[in-house]
Amino acid sequence: MTNDNLEYYERRAREEAAAAEASASTEAASAHRLLAIEYEAQARELRLAQTRPKLTIRSS
Repeated sequence: MTNDNLEYYERRAREEAAAAEASASTEAASAHRLLAIEYEAQARELRLAQTRPKLTIRSS
């Protein structure tokens, strides 16, 4: 995965968190918080993927 994807998910998580804070209704705020959680989970997965060692297959 590219760093652009990680930046996208991090940005979207921040935007959704801000939208949750600005929401007038509890339903909309809840939906935005859920989206923020999902975007942050995607970002976390990408961060982990960048730090995991790559596996190679060797044949004999």
